[in-house]
Amino acid sequence: MKIYNQIKLAQELIRFPTVKTEDKGIMKFLSRKLSSIGFRCKIIKSKGIGQKSALNLYAKYGNSKRHINFLGHTDVVANLNNWKIPPFKGVVKKGYLNGRGSQDMKGGIACFISAISKFIKNKKFKGSISIIIAADEETTGFGTPAIIKYLKKRRDKIDFSIVAEPSSNKSVGDEIRIGRRGSMNGIITVYGKSGHSAFAGSYINPCTALAKIIAKLKSTSLDNGTKFMPPSNLEFTKMNVDNLSENVVPQSASAKFNVRFNSKHKSTSLKKKISKMINAISKKEKCKTKIEYKVSGEAFYTKPNKEIYMVKKIVKKVTGNSAKLNCRGGTSDSRFLGSIPRLELGLRNTTIHMVDERSPISDLKKLTKIYYKILENYFR
Repeated sequence: MKIYNQIKLAQELIRFPTVKTEDKGIMKFLSRKLSSIGFRCKIIKSKGIGQKSALNLYAKYGNSKRHINFLGHTDVVANLNNWKIPPFKGVVKKGYLNGRGSQDMKGGIACFISAISKFIKNKKFKGSISIIIAADEETTGFGTPAIIKYLKKRRDKIDFSIVAEPSSNKSVGDEIRIGRRGSMNGIITVYGKSGHSAFAGSYINPCTALAKIIAKLKSTSLDNGTKFMPPSNLEFTKMNVDNLSENVVPQSASAKFNVRFNSKHKSTSLKKKISKMINAISKKEKCKTKIEYKVSGEAFYTKPNKEIYMVKKIVKKVTGNSAKLNCRGGTSDSRFLGSIPRLELGLRNTTIHMVDERSPISDLKKLTKIYYKILENYFR
């Protein structure tokens, strides 16, 4: 049985230009690789961008308990201009693997496949190992839910999952994510009454009401944070007044905002709290207000358990780092795993989404070793 080299495999994965939900043959490639070492593979379709379907992969080795899962995504962000080394060549130079996805997160996928291939060849064990590869973590986010739906129909229960998102900061394993804050976007549109700015009292200015709403929401503390999550934070990201004349009070004004909220809140309670403040001001200003919300994901975390402490101990042995458990960063596909205990542990995030993304070869080797040791200890 073959053992896959993490550097070579990462190079091969980078060479598939899988921007947005484009497949370019990568799922069939991974399916062949995993099938050759004994995995049963299933390609699952989900909604893509436009009229296209996205292709996702579920692969499983073994069919008994305990069941450990590794999760990753093959899609990468664009930002492809002005690179010193072409983004899809997967070039190794001066101790670095260069290319889009080297850190986020084709490098991580290569590490766990390499570790799994070595473990399966070297160890006899009772249990199951599965792999979820989504095609759209950076965009639509339909891939992992489609696979979870497939698993529920089959009553295929995952006992613990490792998400290979680039969680590390200054060195591999210095941080482990045990959850993520929730994310909610909102659009506030305030409707007033337009009129000539010279005739005060004949108009109702929506800009004034919107300014007061913004000031109120920004000055109100949502909470004081939790042990693993910082205080919830609301940020305004865009303001718009469709008005071409300086002497005309507009009919409406709008603003967009994003809230990153911790586990003290559910999106439903947060909507009520925010809407109450907005409506109180709009009523006082004699304006009508429309509020639209879109929730990207709820806040969640896995209470530190024996598996998490086991991983923390392995990281310390391999790297010397005493990993910090936290819930930093944006959203990830971890949010779709429901009640499955999980953590996020991957490469460094120092160049993700940037021009000239790259990962030290030494990081890839360390992470592969960590994953291998996790498998050893999990099935002990």
